[in-house]
Amino acid sequence: MALEQYGNTTTYNVESVLQKNIANSEYFRDTCTKLSTWEEVVDEIYYSVQDVEPWMSGNARGASTAFCLLYRLFTIAPTKQQVKYLLDHTDSPYIRAVGFLYLRYVANPRTLWEWIQPYVRDSEEISPSPEGHGKPVTMGEFVRDVFLEQYYFETIFPRIPKPVHDDFVSKLTALGLPSKAVGNAGQGGTDRRGIEEANRRPASVKASLSVAFGQRAPNRATAREEGRGLGAGMKGGSGAAIQPPRSPAQPRNRDRDYDKDRRAPEGSNRDRDRDRDRDRSDRDRDRDRHSSRDIRNGDKDRNRDRDRDRRRDDGGDRKRHRDDVDDRDRGRERKHSHGHSSRDRDSHRR
Repeated sequence: MALEQYGNTTTYNVESVLQKNIANSEYFRDTCTKLSTWEEVVDEIYYSVQDVEPWMSGNARGASTAFCLLYRLFTIAPTKQQVKYLLDHTDSPYIRAVGFLYLRYVANPRTLWEWIQPYVRDSEEISPSPEGHGKPVTMGEFVRDVFLEQYYFETIFPRIPKPVHDDFVSKLTALGLPSKAVGNAGQGGTDRRGIEEANRRPASVKASLSVAFGQRAPNRATAREEGRGLGAGMKGGSGAAIQPPRSPAQPRNRDRDYDKDRRAPEGSNRDRDRDRDRDRSDRDRDRDRHSSRDIRNGDKDRNRDRDRDRRRDDGGDRKRHRDDVDDRDRGRERKHSHGHSSRDRDSHRR
């Protein structure tokens, strides 16, 4: 029989930003959803999980492998015996940690102490953060911090009712154990929640709008997660900050642009002048080319007019020449005809 899930059985009490990132993750869609049994999920945790932070190491935009597989466990809904098997697993501390996170999200808060009491002194070591980003802690320290604290790295757990929390504190005190959370899954260190701000919300909640619209989310060192390569929606692992596109609703500030140009280094001014001279040269070259073409076209038109006039003149000359020839021929014929007439008259007189 499946362990009864407490609270929201659609989101499984996962913070909305993280839940959306898990659901939209290529790894979750392409790999996790194909794991149809609890055993297959456990095997994938064993081979792929190397930390139990909620976000990929390097960029809070992509959900981590551990939390994608944890979410797949929510949808499979393991039995009580299977959850207990996770907590007692001997092959990997990360399988155990995912089991405790499962309880933290969906178990009835009033049943939590009976689940975790055997493990609050557990001495097995685990590194909750990726290598180089934290320090090892004991499983007991991890368990105590997860169930005493509402915040977990950059995300937030469902709230445990105050009477239940106070009961945890009193029982841990009775056992001679620390009863105050140190944060970051028992590691302590720098607070990642943006605690300086008035709302005291995790950084991922603060950036929920930008994450939901596919823009930049809280960044850390690099965009690569060990064991899974590039995460969903990530295009590279160089760690360079990806600037969100400027919204059309945000007009450019001309005064700020002018100040920026005025403050620009001398080298950049030279580059800008060189580009301006190059553009001017291109325009002059185009204008000269067009002017030369116009001149050539004008010369062609003038030559064509000159040829037409010459042909017209040649035609007139030829016509005048023909008229002169015809006049001479007619004059010659009249003279010849006049000669014959004179001779005929003389012959007749004799």
